[in-house]
Amino acid sequence: MSEVLHGVRVVEVAQWWFVPAAGAVLADWGADVIKIEHPTSGDPQRGLVTSGLVPPTGGVNFMVEQPNRGKRSVGLDLGRPAGRDLLYRLVETADVFLTNFLPAARRRLALEVDDIRRINPKVIYVRGHGQGARGPERERGGYDAASFWCRGGIANALTQPGAAQP
Repeated sequence: MSEVLHGVRVVEVAQWWFVPAAGAVLADWGADVIKIEHPTSGDPQRGLVTSGLVPPTGGVNFMVEQPNRGKRSVGLDLGRPAGRDLLYRLVETADVFLTNFLPAARRRLALEVDDIRRINPKVIYVRGHGQGARGPERERGGYDAASFWCRGGIANALTQPGAAQP
């Protein structure tokens, strides 16, 4: 893969697929991506056995591996001051900060754009959100297909005439 982003450091505080997949593409292009996960539970995607896609008895969990390929991972408890302090030390050296945490979590954990730019004014701050940053549902989460298929109108557009609406 091309190394066009060689020398770019990305700190990612994100879960599931939406933003982690973006971080994986940046890693594919040569960026040094550091994913922050909770030290004991990790990304919730790790435990999604009920989908039938995660091997219940071990093996490769491609639902975790695919959006997290090429990254380094650090376990930090961002709910504790010591965990946030370590995150902030990483942010000092970052070129890009990625997150998909909801607004309430970003406020509680001091991960809003002003918090991060107070530490590193030059960082590119990227937040992914299923419902957008403005509007009546800006505080609500969005989970993959439900957001981009249903909320975006794609499910309705693909529904056959006369079929039940999604």
